[in-house]
Amino acid sequence: MTSRILASTSARILSRPSSLIRAQSTRAMTVPTLLSVAELKKQLGGPVILDGSWHMPAEKRDPIQEFKNEHLPGARYFDIESIKDKTSKFPHMMPTATQFAQQVGELGITNNDHIVVYDTPGFFSAPRVYWMFKAFGHEKVSVLNGGLKAWKAAGYPVESGDAKVQAKEYKVPKLDTDVIRYHEQILELVRDKDSKTTIIDARGADRFSGQAPEPRAGLSSGHMPGAKNVSFKQLFDGKTGELHDNEQLASAFQKAGVDVSKLKEEPVVLSCGSGVTASALYFALERLGLKKLAVYDGSWTEYASLNEGPIVKD
Repeated sequence: MTSRILASTSARILSRPSSLIRAQSTRAMTVPTLLSVAELKKQLGGPVILDGSWHMPAEKRDPIQEFKNEHLPGARYFDIESIKDKTSKFPHMMPTATQFAQQVGELGITNNDHIVVYDTPGFFSAPRVYWMFKAFGHEKVSVLNGGLKAWKAAGYPVESGDAKVQAKEYKVPKLDTDVIRYHEQILELVRDKDSKTTIIDARGADRFSGQAPEPRAGLSSGHMPGAKNVSFKQLFDGKTGELHDNEQLASAFQKAGVDVSKLKEEPVVLSCGSGVTASALYFALERLGLKKLAVYDGSWTEYASLNEGPIVKD
């Protein structure tokens, strides 16, 4: 009797359209892009937790030492100053797929792992790590809402010391070139007066307008022609570090003249100082349903340093 039931069940599964089986498999693999600290607390021991903290050079903070001082239980440190293109003179540019696979494998990560990324302030550099994994085709990745700040505020435990990691194989992925833009593409974009691409800059308004200097010495402030300005700080609650809800996010872009409801299928390029907080805009707009998003990897540091494109100062 049991064998007949098993045979009947197998026959029904095999008779299903392959597209349906693939769809069910895809749904089973889906993870939320934003995870609350309470949700992660229930899942400890499951997802791979990465501390993706990075700080502006002027702050003179050591994120590696801070990780050793305290981090989420079982977390590993993802160093965007190490997992980068080490041949480039610009900060933390995207590494090759081979380098990415090697260094991510050294963190004990496989291609099928669910990854949860957090940072110290709450919503600053974690989206950069999220975007990097997404760009290399790793779909099961989430950002921890509020990061370490929210985790500690909830009274959850932290650990200290070095991460305990056993290296694993991370198969070399393929870079999705649709979600990244390079300098030559940006120059072509800003020179095209008929372009339908929207450029949004995540830097502060004073740097964007050219009224305040850039934190990197000798670099001109200002912005690319036609760019809109939405500071990444408008995306989250400064006290809790938690991302605003979708209505508040849409309002922040609307105030800058960006109607996200009209950009669902239109190309949007995100920029900032060096590609970190541009990824925060990427994450927020992805949650608002935009489909054609890309981060300018070199961002303003590359654009202004090379000085090959027009710079606007208001």
